[in-house]
Amino acid sequence: MNNFSTWLTAVMLLIFSTMVGIAMLYPVDARFMPFVVGIPGIALCLLQLGLDAARANNGLLFRHFQTAPKAGKPVEDGPAELPEFGRHTAKRELKMWAYVVAFIAGVLVLGFYISVPAMLITFLRREAAASWRTTLLLGIGATVVLYLMFGALLQIRLHSGFLTPLILRGVGL
Repeated sequence: MNNFSTWLTAVMLLIFSTMVGIAMLYPVDARFMPFVVGIPGIALCLLQLGLDAARANNGLLFRHFQTAPKAGKPVEDGPAELPEFGRHTAKRELKMWAYVVAFIAGVLVLGFYISVPAMLITFLRREAAASWRTTLLLGIGATVVLYLMFGALLQIRLHSGFLTPLILRGVGL
């Protein structure tokens, strides 16, 4: 139980607990947001620490709760499974990070209303191999939902990008 993940979970538990403790000193109306973030965070950290503790000692606790093999035919071990992360997943992980960084850059430069459909269409077309019809419908649909949710319903102006207003003014809109 002495690995990086467990220590990170313990640090996160300390951060969430401190945040909730400090929020107790806030006025009643100001406590809500730290509680909404902190209390589920504390619960999830405690759950993860419990799972880490159960996995300690070579999973001794989990061995008692494994299912029995089916009657009749003996269980055959299939091919050895690859670990969840490793050299074999590095290319996919880098590709996903490239999408995340490109989306953040797109939002900063072009804004949400251009970046969301562009990234959705690009990702669905290239990675999910979805049809053009599906990708265009989902891209346009996500933009409409984004506008209706934030622009119309909540009256929140989403970031329009640093370049988009300049282009719109240059065109005369």
